[in-house]
Amino acid sequence: MIEQFQFLIYSLFLAALGFGLSIMLKRHPKQGKDMSSRKLSNPNETLMLMFGTGVVMAWVIIAASASYFSVVEQRDISDSQLTVIGLLGGPALLIITNVLDLFKGNESAKIAVLPDQLSADVNSADAQKSHSRMLEEYKLKHDLDMEKMQKQHALDMEAFQITNGKVKDVKKDK
Repeated sequence: MIEQFQFLIYSLFLAALGFGLSIMLKRHPKQGKDMSSRKLSNPNETLMLMFGTGVVMAWVIIAASASYFSVVEQRDISDSQLTVIGLLGGPALLIITNVLDLFKGNESAKIAVLPDQLSADVNSADAQKSHSRMLEEYKLKHDLDMEKMQKQHALDMEAFQITNGKVKDVKKDK
């Protein structure tokens, strides 16, 4: 019976390592794809992902199976099983703690950027409103100038038609 449990432990550990390896291989870009789509930047991150996932999965599976046999099957957990759980539990808890610290650091960085991003958004909105007002002001001035020029042109044309093309030189009369 102990040999079956050991075989189960070893097979679950290998399955967890295989799971970590499959995650690592999914992260690598396929031939012809853009390298910028790759999330992991160096081999150390890939190794940590594979090893960390394997260790954590193995620890969870072994501890869960030992707990199941202890509670449901009413069997005692042997010292060797506790040793394996303890040996895997130390690195697994360190990995989990590091992942949570990394997550907390990323979230803190996002929160730290929020005030700057908010002020940049407000400045951008103000600049856009100011630009729109300036464009509207120039458009109104342009429309008024065009209307003034059209009225002046209409008056000049009417004066030209009335005088039959004879233009009185204002400079000579003075």
